[in-house]
Amino acid sequence: MFFVQDDFTIYKIFWERIFLNIYVETGYPDKVDFYIKSAKGKEYYIDSILQGEGRYCIRLNIACVYDRSFLENGRWYIVVKLPDKTEKKCFVSTEVAYGFDDLSRIFRYAENQMAYTLSFGIVSFDDKRLVFYMDSFFMFENSKWRRRRYIREVRDAGAKLKRLFMFASIIMIRIYYHLIYILIPKNGNRVMIMSETKKNLWGNLKSIDERIKERGLDKRFKITYSYRNTAGNHQKAKDILSWMRVVAKIAAQDVIFVDDYAPVFGFFRLGKKTKLVQVWHAGEGFKSVGYSRFGKDGSPFPQGSCHKQYTHVITGSKHLSDVFQEVFAVESSAFYPLGMARLDSFLDEAIIDNFKNEFYEKYPYLKNKKIILFAPTYRGADQKDAYYDCDKIDLNRIGKFCREKGWVFLIKMHPFVGKSLEIPEEYSKEIYEFSDYHNINELYYITDLLITDYSSNYFEYALMRRPVVFYTYDREIYELTRGVHRNVKDNAPGKVCDTFEELMECLENQDFETWKIEKFADENFKEYDGKAADKIIDEILVKKGSENE
Repeated sequence: MFFVQDDFTIYKIFWERIFLNIYVETGYPDKVDFYIKSAKGKEYYIDSILQGEGRYCIRLNIACVYDRSFLENGRWYIVVKLPDKTEKKCFVSTEVAYGFDDLSRIFRYAENQMAYTLSFGIVSFDDKRLVFYMDSFFMFENSKWRRRRYIREVRDAGAKLKRLFMFASIIMIRIYYHLIYILIPKNGNRVMIMSETKKNLWGNLKSIDERIKERGLDKRFKITYSYRNTAGNHQKAKDILSWMRVVAKIAAQDVIFVDDYAPVFGFFRLGKKTKLVQVWHAGEGFKSVGYSRFGKDGSPFPQGSCHKQYTHVITGSKHLSDVFQEVFAVESSAFYPLGMARLDSFLDEAIIDNFKNEFYEKYPYLKNKKIILFAPTYRGADQKDAYYDCDKIDLNRIGKFCREKGWVFLIKMHPFVGKSLEIPEEYSKEIYEFSDYHNINELYYITDLLITDYSSNYFEYALMRRPVVFYTYDREIYELTRGVHRNVKDNAPGKVCDTFEELMECLENQDFETWKIEKFADENFKEYDGKAADKIIDEILVKKGSENE
């Protein structure tokens, strides 16, 4: 068998009571030794049985892993040591990884007041292979689970001081909020439009704000604005003075509209006379967010998350109410399927014609061209380390294809991605960089084919009833590490291509599976009437007379 140095892959796992059976396939012809090694460096030898050339069975008694003991608390890897002392972590097949939730175990004891848990997970260091690990933890009954602990238990003096400072800051913020809340009467006429992820007004918030002013309601309601970017390394937005200013604004309001994750609401409980209205910026994507990621790295706390504070959640359709119940973990009665305000004028022919005239005047070389818009999401945990694997797109082949067909290829990378694709000089008239274009929704008017991946941008584009192709070169890795709401292959409203070759075949054959986007549009926009902003304003501000419930 051909030997691949890193090819130590777990291809089967199953339980027999407290025995955990792990089967490993290697391409290595000689005998190897297996160890279980913690993330902190502790390691213990484990027995393995050679099943055949390059195949091993590890039969692990979890109550007697070493020295008649369970594994200690922590993360553990299965490690192979070769005769030359080389050490390799074991990978796991995607087929096995998809079954991890069913394989995890909770062993209760001490009249259910304690438990030992063993769960399985994966991490990818290169976005190509899945490194296998086990999380081993002994748990106590937590009767105070509603109390959010912002910094876990620490031992060194510096960390303790940091914890003390943060605890004191949170207490101060809470007192400050409630003091202002009590002092300022709630008459139902104070409204704040707020973003904690953008420093400007955009999307649903902008549409709602514009419609409030068009209806003259800004004379009836006192409108306040707050924009900060608290993501990534925007330290200025996170200093104590900035927090105090925004908390003071929040405490004075009757109604607050937000459009995204707003962590400030995780630090204190809003007064009962304040409505917090979430008009989430995105439609239906595949990326897991909020409580749909519960149990994974970066998941919210069981209690104290800002998502738990929403009194009203506006969704684009009834179908999306089900999706966001999982994301925000609030009861169904809090959801209002009133539509997405930023799509109100999306299909207005006059607006579309006016945009096209201005667009083609600015970009005359795109007129009368069939346009492909390439708009993928980012990889990485967050804004700080966001990227896209540029090697997965062969722009020479794309350029050659576009030249032969008379098409053009526009690139619009996610705003978090600093490095875009490098356009070959030879195809500078077929491929164009549009990452800095301010509004992707406007680009949909001139787009004939959208290529995306796990982003929610296909949701709005579906209103155009034009084809979408999903280029998911890392689909299984992404689904298993980042997490998705639904299986992409079976649920994407368009052709799914897992390799660049498949993508090119799709383009060359124009095999876009357009019936899927038609079906998706019918399901999600059946009640679309272009009046979402009015419905939201009537429901939240006008219909109930702004009375506080």
